[in-house]
Amino acid sequence: MSRFRFHEAMTACEVCDFLNCIPPLQNGERFRCRHCGHVLVSVYEQAPVRILLTGLSCLLMLALAMSFPFLGFSSSGIERNITLFNLVSVLLEQRHLLLGAIISLALFVFPLVYLFSILFLVWSFQHRYPLNIAQRYCIRWVQVIQPWLMVDVFLVGILVALVKMMSFADISLELSFWAFCGYILLLLKTVALVDRRWLWFNVAGPALAPSVATGTAQQEGLIGCHFCGATMAGDRRHCDRCGHAVYSRRPNSVGTTTALLLASVVMYVPANVFPIMHTTFLGNTEPSTIMGGVLLLWSLGSYPVALVILFASVVIPIIKILSLGWLCWQCHFPSRRLTAQKIKLYQLTEFVGRWSMIDVFVVAILTSLVQMGNVIAIYPGAAVLSFSAVVIFTMLAAMTFDPRLLWDKDEALSVAAFTGERRGG
Repeated sequence: MSRFRFHEAMTACEVCDFLNCIPPLQNGERFRCRHCGHVLVSVYEQAPVRILLTGLSCLLMLALAMSFPFLGFSSSGIERNITLFNLVSVLLEQRHLLLGAIISLALFVFPLVYLFSILFLVWSFQHRYPLNIAQRYCIRWVQVIQPWLMVDVFLVGILVALVKMMSFADISLELSFWAFCGYILLLLKTVALVDRRWLWFNVAGPALAPSVATGTAQQEGLIGCHFCGATMAGDRRHCDRCGHAVYSRRPNSVGTTTALLLASVVMYVPANVFPIMHTTFLGNTEPSTIMGGVLLLWSLGSYPVALVILFASVVIPIIKILSLGWLCWQCHFPSRRLTAQKIKLYQLTEFVGRWSMIDVFVVAILTSLVQMGNVIAIYPGAAVLSFSAVVIFTMLAAMTFDPRLLWDKDEALSVAAFTGERRGG
């Protein structure tokens, strides 16, 4: 390979579809779209070595986190310790299968598939083994799984659960808890070092591209692959480099996003009406809704935690639904507001969406930890799955929305205004 870590003749920005010629990039450099400023590629200093070190350290921390007690709980003279594995096993034993599956995917399955895939990729790059098919599958898994990594959200859920339990029990953070914190930090660092265009560049080399690089890909009769960044002729149906289906604009993007938003609105009603958990204390069982939990934390003086739950579980889902709904409206009836501001709103809603899972994780943690018969026990309520569906639907809605449609409308408005000025002149 050349002394440059990344070099590609042309790529189309996935946010605005603008064509960019990427100059040869060396370690520590990044390239932004010259039209919208979106970061197209980042080449990190000694990225392969750093990914290997952080990834292997992350796996070691996870092994330590699963080997020792995670949290301790004592109330009325009764003590209980749980491990990370207990967080899932208790839910499965009580036949909360969907909630157990969500926790399993969030804590173990997705992170492990991601880590093993990226470690295999970097190892194959370093040893230059001809494993092209396996490499391509691994990159696809990395790209699909990355938005669903929620271990950092789970950590915040643990802290919220601890605050809730402090009013009626003594909580101790065991050895595995600190190893788990190290696991989360190392996983986030590994994810930050990975760039999808850099991965495809190492697997398939630079993408062949036409010589033109003015305007948008659609205007030039080209298509930019949303998956690997390659640019090709507009009549292609699959990418020449990665084999993924390509399209100038995501098919039925607004309709799909709208349908997912409507589904999330429907699920949001039972998520807030029905109890999200049931607490049994000395034989008496009391249900608790999402807002009931917020008010309880506020009454206990845990104002910051109450605000976190309020924003994550109540405000953020509503704002995300309204924001994406407004952006879909703008695709049909655009206003003259700056498109760059609309894109920032879209990127913000896409980023904060997964943080609404905090309340689901809190219920799972409390259910696994607080199981002492009629003395005190906590069980998931009917709203847990409804609220999980709200979070998943809104995340999928953000993924299916095509921000390039906003730039298309902006261009149409500009052309119409220019034509009107010429006629008026």
